[in-house]
Amino acid sequence: MKQKIIVAIDGPSSSGKSTIAKLVAKHFNFTYIDSGSIYRAVTYLAIKNKLIKTGKIDVVSLIDLLNNCSISFSFNLNNQNVIKLNNLSIDKEIRTSEISNYVSLVAEINEIRKYVLKIQKDISYNKSVVMDGRDIGSVVFPNADFKFFLDASLDIRTSRRWNELKLIEKDLKFEEVKKDLLNRDEKDTSRKFSPLIKSKDSILIDSDELDITEVVDKIIDIIKKEITNK
Repeated sequence: MKQKIIVAIDGPSSSGKSTIAKLVAKHFNFTYIDSGSIYRAVTYLAIKNKLIKTGKIDVVSLIDLLNNCSISFSFNLNNQNVIKLNNLSIDKEIRTSEISNYVSLVAEINEIRKYVLKIQKDISYNKSVVMDGRDIGSVVFPNADFKFFLDASLDIRTSRRWNELKLIEKDLKFEEVKKDLLNRDEKDTSRKFSPLIKSKDSILIDSDELDITEVVDKIIDIIKKEITNK
């Protein structure tokens, strides 16, 4: 087997990227990296410091704040990343609908994308990784060994996201989640820097008719066959 293997998994919000990437990484004992959590951490920092007002971000103050704090990862027993801000875990804090509402806005900023790109490169140095996001195969690792693009209909993705969020936000309405996902899709695909696209050499997997296990098995089989043939 090649000494270092990079698996890139891209797709729109709530297409199952994180769950599937974790399981694929666990199967091969690769390091799983949730790149979206970095953007969520930056968004959390911006909200916490009141740098987002009336839909606009104080970019200068946010960059200055980022240059004076630390966003990092530690890895648990399953070799999965736990995101930290100034060495304190914020994994639960970044999984709210408020963060979801603003994360695409933060991700539009080129300075932020450059900041996140450096973190992504640093934590993947000299190790086999499975990384999920929206520009992993197109920008972060254009020469990744394996590229997958996960997709699903808006209603299916809304249902998944709503079921996840309602555990901590009981009054959250299905239509609110659907509207948020639609807005995020529009921002992710139309932003000027590193928009969400399917790379020509990535493998499309539509999960509307597939459960998580079936998608994971499909990806594992593709990787295994390729590795075996090399």
